[in-house]
Amino acid sequence: MNFRWTWPAAFLAGLLVCLPFACHAPAPPPAPPDQTAPSLHEFQGLPQDPAIYLAGAGWRMDPDYQARRVAELRQAHFAPWRQNGPLLSAAEFRATVRGLTTRKGYGENTLPQGPEWGERLWALADPDGYPNAGWPGLTLHAGDLRSLPTRRPQLQGFGHAGEGLAFDRLQESTLPPGSPVWVCHASRDGAWLFCDTPIGSHWLAAEKVARVDAELMRRWCDAPLAAIRRDGVGLRDDQGRFVCQVDLGALLPLAGQDQDGLSVLAPRACAGQAGSVVARLAPDQAAPLPLELTPSALAKLAAPLLGQAYGWGGSFGGRDCSALVRDLFLPFGLWLPRNSRQQAEAGGDRLELMGLSAEEKEALILRQGRPGLSLLYLPGHIMLYLGQWEGRVVVMHALWGLRSLDGQGREGRWVVGRVVISDLWPGRQQRGLVPEGSEPVSRLTALVNLVPASALEP
Repeated sequence: MNFRWTWPAAFLAGLLVCLPFACHAPAPPPAPPDQTAPSLHEFQGLPQDPAIYLAGAGWRMDPDYQARRVAELRQAHFAPWRQNGPLLSAAEFRATVRGLTTRKGYGENTLPQGPEWGERLWALADPDGYPNAGWPGLTLHAGDLRSLPTRRPQLQGFGHAGEGLAFDRLQESTLPPGSPVWVCHASRDGAWLFCDTPIGSHWLAAEKVARVDAELMRRWCDAPLAAIRRDGVGLRDDQGRFVCQVDLGALLPLAGQDQDGLSVLAPRACAGQAGSVVARLAPDQAAPLPLELTPSALAKLAAPLLGQAYGWGGSFGGRDCSALVRDLFLPFGLWLPRNSRQQAEAGGDRLELMGLSAEEKEALILRQGRPGLSLLYLPGHIMLYLGQWEGRVVVMHALWGLRSLDGQGREGRWVVGRVVISDLWPGRQQRGLVPEGSEPVSRLTALVNLVPASALEP
């Protein structure tokens, strides 16, 4: 999952923020980014081990509060199976497809996508026939959620923030195996399905989805859930045959448990109809939902994610900032939206940071933040507050990079491109390359405490 960015500089035009869709005025060609790879063990002189910062946190979530959050999670997870129609109206669907297919962009070959590109996808999406389906489904494998029924990317450009091959504007997210969906509509060729999912309404490749019947829905909805604890867990049936691969952030029905591990229901299809098989997992691979939320438990799940490659919308199997936060808290029963802005509005309480100086923001976070339970938000990006190191606020986040300027004032990017632990000035050691004001602290707008103080035990 980890990789070095070795594309030409034009393809490395990224940004700190995770929302790359803003319009930009013409600008000079970008400066080549700094290709010095941050150390996997130390970044800004900060150890890349969340346990170091969370060791003194000392909080524990109230079990009754956690049980309520788990009930909310189950409601959101299985919501598509309680539908009897699409969430989007025909007019909304048509307007969405129209906007996307008339938007100008570039292909992966760096050439502009002409009007025929949009016309072909408009016809394939068949908006005039929406909705032409209406049935509950289950994902069989991890699937990309796409804005339009195509695997090919659309790039905004190559010379500004949020542009280049790392940022496909049609890539929304990824959906784990075993996710309930409501299938609203099929593309004209049948290769794509427009689905309402637990994290949004998007297109899924048809081979990723199978129809479910009432009995399977009842069985899965009534069962307790198991949470996958780490990435790259292969599920196999009782004959040792591979079924699918799951990562941290996946949920599956729990079929049994003993001292040697647990059994889960894994999705499998026959003739287009979804079924399930029992897969056996070790204790370090999965656990009954929810895991007890403590600082040490959070650090244990977070540690293997350090150094993983950044992946906009789940591209290339990576995580962006909001996917990192969402997947990390899901095993503890805390359901968060997929979008960073929505995550910043989903906490127990929120403190505004607008109008404060950088030093005032840091002081407020150190006073009011809860290590491991607070999110720091700036438009388009979100970070997990871990605590402090030598008086500095320390965060964990999936960081693409920071705006840079060369000696001639040409704009580029200092690319980090991975999950790191940093302070709020991750460009300070690149002084002269990363200009003052480009660091996260300059644009921080909110501190969000995910759990209210009344729900924490000392």
